[in-house]
Amino acid sequence: MRIAVTGSSGKLGKVAVAALRAAGHRVTGFDIVSSVYGDDTVRLDCADFGAVMGALSGVDTAARRFDAVLHLAGIPKPGATTDEAAFRINVMGTYNVFSAAARLGIGRVVWASSETILGLPFSDPPQFAPIDETHPLLPNWSYALGKRLGETMADEFARWHGGLAIMSLRFSNVYVAEDYAVLPQIQADPASRRWNLWSYIDVEDAAEACRCALEASTTGHEALIIAAADNLIGRPSRELMAEYFPAVPLAEDLAGEAALLSSARAGELIAFQPRVSWRDRT
Repeated sequence: MRIAVTGSSGKLGKVAVAALRAAGHRVTGFDIVSSVYGDDTVRLDCADFGAVMGALSGVDTAARRFDAVLHLAGIPKPGATTDEAAFRINVMGTYNVFSAAARLGIGRVVWASSETILGLPFSDPPQFAPIDETHPLLPNWSYALGKRLGETMADEFARWHGGLAIMSLRFSNVYVAEDYAVLPQIQADPASRRWNLWSYIDVEDAAEACRCALEASTTGHEALIIAAADNLIGRPSRELMAEYFPAVPLAEDLAGEAALLSSARAGELIAFQPRVSWRDRT
C-alpha cells in the first residue's frame, strides 16, 4: 500500500514508518517539524485544512495517490501544552485528516486515539477490570475530550462515506528506552501509576498495531485498546486492584500479572498480539 504517515518524526511515528517499510509498504512521512532521524519528511501542519488536502493529494512523483493514512500527528499527551491548544490542535487536525481522506477517496485511516477516554486518571474507580471496549467512555480533561470527539467524528465520517474505514487505536502509555530507565522508581511506588491501572505499550508493539490496523479489512469505524499483555509493576494484578481499587469487580479469569487494559479485541479483529514486556527492556 501507499501510506501517508502524519507525525512521522515523533516517538511512535518514526518506529511505525520503519515497520511499515519493512513490511513492504510505500510510506511518505509528514510532520510539522523536520525529521531528526535521517528520514525524508514532508513538512505539514495538520491544523491547516488546505495543506492537508494538498499533502494527501500526492507529493511530487513519489506518491500520486495514497491508499491509507496513519494519523499520529498532534499533541501526544496531557500537559504538553495548554488545555485549549491541545484540544484545538488535536481536534482540528483529526477533522482535517478525516475530511481530506473522505474527499480524496482514500479508503482507510488509522489514527491515535488514547486510553485517556476510558476514565483516566481514575479518581472515580473503573467500573470493572480488565477494562475492554465495553467500558463507558469518561473523558476527564480537555486532552481526553478531544480524543473522544475524534472517535465521534470517526463514527460520522464512516457513516457518511461508506468507502472510508477508520480505526481508532486507544494506545496506552507508549514506552521507549528512556521510559524503562525510570521503571525501578515506579515499581517501588505503585500508587504513582494507579492512574492508568499500571498499563503501557512498548513502542515496537504500538507500531505493529498500526501495521495490523492498516492491513486489516474492517469496515466502518472500529475502536481498539492497545496495551501490553502485563502490568508494569511485576506484581499480581489482583493484588494491585485489591490494594488500590478494592471495590472494582474483576473478571474471573484474571490471573498473574495480566494487563488491566485488555487488547483481546485487537487480537480478534486485526490479529494484533502484544509481544514486548518491560522485562525484555530491563
